[in-house]
Amino acid sequence: MAKWFNRGETNEQEAIALRDAWSTGKIALFSPALILFEVANSIWKNPNTEPREARSLVRLAVRLVPNFMEINEDISEEAMALAKRGKLTFYDSIYVALSKFSKLPLISADSDQLEIARGYAKSLHIGKVGEILT
Repeated sequence: MAKWFNRGETNEQEAIALRDAWSTGKIALFSPALILFEVANSIWKNPNTEPREARSLVRLAVRLVPNFMEINEDISEEAMALAKRGKLTFYDSIYVALSKFSKLPLISADSDQLEIARGYAKSLHIGKVGEILT
């Protein structure tokens, strides 16, 4: 979702295609609530984004955020095990654990996250999103 707001990133066009498919109802997207904080932080960190634009973008992010999925004890325990085993942040592990428990594919540009997900949960690099949108 951060790629929807930070121009010039790798796989920007694929991310926009995913957003467009979601916003027109062609696909459903789900995420943990923390995605909004991660996206807002990426907007804040972007040196090419002026303060006024950042405020507008974060308002837009709130409107466009995918459906939230609740984190329960089993998902959080699994995410912690993944984080420890794979030396991945707990934040990134939550997405992988949610993917497994919900049986929904994880779409990510994070190679470390995708490596942990391999063989554990269905996953797809954002660069290959065209495969599921056609």
